Amino acid sequence: MAAVGEMHYDALLEFIPMYHSFGQTLVADLVQRHGRFFQHLSHPAPGRGSTGVHEAGFGRWNPQTLSLTETTIPTLNVVDDTFDSYRAEMDAVIQRAKLARAALRTE
Repeated sequence: MAAVGEMHYDALLEFIPMYHSFGQTLVADLVQRHGRFFQHLSHPAPGRGSTGVHEAGFGRWNPQTLSLTETTIPTLNVVDDTFDSYRAEMDAVIQRAKLARAALRTE
């Protein structure tokens, strides 16, 4: 089982390899030498953008980018209507994740 933190700082990067919050895009290359990041639990789910997290409520789902960024591991949040109403969007995120994984293997 991998250790996962919510937020990072330099002392944690030595022994926790993964986090679910990353906002330091200006120093991404430096930080990502030591850790990897997936999108936060408050990331919007496909469709209406529900996060399923009480403190965040709703975000804005971007169908063009699938609400994904280059500095994080592709992440799919699932809420009550995701499986029933947004299967195509789910599949698109999964396909993007497969492409990202393949790109890592070639590095």
